[in-house]
This record gives sequence, C-alpha cells and structure tokens, in this order.
Amino acid sequence: MSQMRGLANFISEIRGCKNKTLEKNRVLRELSNIRSKFQKGTRLDAYSRRKYTWKLIYIYMLGYEIDIGHMEAMQLCAARTYAEKKT
Repeated sequence: MSQMRGLANFISEIRGCKNKTLEKNRVLRELSNIRSKFQKGTRLDAYSRRKYTWKLIYIYMLGYEIDIGHMEAMQLCAARTYAEKKT
C-alpha cells in the first residue's frame, strides 16, 4: 500500500475517538462519503477505488456491516494492471 494519505488519516481519526459513539459517527460519515463517490456515476481513478476499498475493509474489520463496494472490489480484481490487482 503506497502512502494512501486519506486512509492513514481516517485510521488516525478512528483511533483518536474517545468513545464508541464518536467512532460510530465517524464511520457512518465515511460510509456516506464512500457511498456517494461510488454512486455518482463518474468513473473513479484506480487510486480512489483502492483507497475507498481499503477504508471499507478497515470498517469491516472494526465490526461494522458493509453493504457497498462489492463491485468496486471486483473491478480491482479484474483490472489490467498489476498495481491495481495487488490491492
């Protein structure tokens, strides 16, 4: 993972939350942001798709339900370049 600043900032913000309520609010806000990016109809570049997919994986590891991002993950697997596939 090559220096995804947005991902690192998100993880830092989650770790800095004082209680579970603040964490949940931050996660829900990020899920809303990711959902809007995926549903806009605009094509995401490879970096953004990887960054948002990693954020979804991290949110899932925290124990939250994930109902978006499946098609984007499949697009990464089917990508032509190795850099996208190794994500």
